[in-house]
Amino acid sequence: PVGWKSASTAEDATGLVYDLGSHLIDQALQLFGPVATVYAEEDRRRAGAPVVDDATIALTHVSGVRSHLEVSSIVADPAPRFRVLGNDATFTKCGLDVQEAALRAGARPGDAGYGDEPRERWGRLARGEEVSVVETKRGSYERYYEGVVAALAGGPPPVDPRDAVAGLEIIEAANRSAAERCVVTLSGRRQHGDVASN
Repeated sequence: PVGWKSASTAEDATGLVYDLGSHLIDQALQLFGPVATVYAEEDRRRAGAPVVDDATIALTHVSGVRSHLEVSSIVADPAPRFRVLGNDATFTKCGLDVQEAALRAGARPGDAGYGDEPRERWGRLARGEEVSVVETKRGSYERYYEGVVAALAGGPPPVDPRDAVAGLEIIEAANRSAAERCVVTLSGRRQHGDVASN
């Protein structure tokens, strides 16, 4: 059987940038705030791929921080999941969130050890020759669904819709950048981290 991802076309607004890329963009917005410019390279590397299956996106945040995001369907040996470079230190984290594999194996939120990552997969913080291990906080997918229940009962949504719109604006800018081979300056509309005006 053919899954919906394999059967999608570019007109369906699919491909890795819309799929995994949207999550990486959201993480960059959450960590480093609004984006000023976007540069992207997108490609269809697999024979007959109907949508983008390999992309690099460079974001320059209003704060001056630069985020380099990479997504690909053809990586045989994945790079670190996160690598944060600073003047005084570098943080490196490999591997995926353990929750998805646990769920596929039949574990459930609330089970002993659910969402706990083994020590050998924790991140590394390097300050010159001094290297320390950074414990990964326990994963909790269930908090999102608890937020949905709370929102249905009249509370705030678990995800601010404006954050989703900001992510889509960046995806559209990335697609334009890749198509036109240019840096795209965002319009300055509200993105995550901006203070909403009354």
